[in-house]
Amino acid sequence: MILEARIQHRLGKFTLDVKLESAGPVLGVFGASGSGKSTLLHCIAGLIKPRQADISVRTRRVCRRPGGVWVPPQRRQVAVVTQDPLLFPHLSVRGNLTYAPGARGALEGDLGLRLREVLRLEALLDRPVANLSGGEKQRVALGRALLSRPELLLLDEPTSALDADLARDVLSLLLRVKQELGVPMVCVTHKAGELMAIADDCVVLEEGKIVAQGAPVSVLARPRALGVAKLVGVDNLLRLKLLRHDEPGGVSLVDCGASLELAVPLCAVRAGGTVAVGIYADEVLLCLAAPPGISARNALAAQVTRIDSVGHEVLVGLKAGSTPLCARITPSAAQELKLETGQAVHVIIKTSACHILGD
Repeated sequence: MILEARIQHRLGKFTLDVKLESAGPVLGVFGASGSGKSTLLHCIAGLIKPRQADISVRTRRVCRRPGGVWVPPQRRQVAVVTQDPLLFPHLSVRGNLTYAPGARGALEGDLGLRLREVLRLEALLDRPVANLSGGEKQRVALGRALLSRPELLLLDEPTSALDADLARDVLSLLLRVKQELGVPMVCVTHKAGELMAIADDCVVLEEGKIVAQGAPVSVLARPRALGVAKLVGVDNLLRLKLLRHDEPGGVSLVDCGASLELAVPLCAVRAGGTVAVGIYADEVLLCLAAPPGISARNALAAQVTRIDSVGHEVLVGLKAGSTPLCARITPSAAQELKLETGQAVHVIIKTSACHILGD
């Protein structure tokens, strides 16, 4: 386990009341503003002293209250990276990286050399931090945190203050930290794409309580049930293997299983890697037979797995190859198609309706 926590803490009218265990290696914490994400992170870091809590980081107990152990923040062997990099403006990048005791030697050792390469810090070392972009500052903040050799890296919305391009850059760096340095993380975010891209396990918080936990692709596939549909923004969240790129055609091909391929917008993910794709349910069209001569790049054979009437709409569960999908249609369309569970249909999806998350 990277984290075990049972926390009860009241702040004014807000109460955090959670119980969780996660093997990670990256735990995502997802929810709306005010749901308790940052409060949970601060309790783990020791920046908040909860009224009642039992917290263990990688099996080492750091807090048991009331009446038990209390390990102060500086001895918890956790590192925190926030939205604001909190760099010292009067120091160079090297000065910020080596500010903590022992960090100077670490920067020149094997760990420091690896961080310079993974986080692309070498060219920044002698620059003043005032001359850095937002993304470069976050890279320095990550390097400073990792030089402390933390047992757990706590990330509090590390890309929320960045524009889309810089956010993708920082996310790709976090993926390298995960894959190449093997540092366990807890990542707080309100972006479903980030959660899909980096997390292995996730919890969804609502009003200080955990309303769901599991693999992101499973948990976020039920946004309406969890009350976070407005945060997720799409009804189909898929993690699929990228097969190949068709640059002249402007598409990338991903694997839906059973030899079915889905054409998505051309992306930067390498062949063999995993790509997170979001598709609105009302962008999934159903046909009883494969239509000839259409501009949509995707016409996939599928089977109806469920039919749910919700108000004035019908949600149709589907399976294309081994990939689950959901389509939203009108009751009149469902009646006209005479849909039944187990029925064979064709799913039509335009390439532009496939949104790459975390690319």
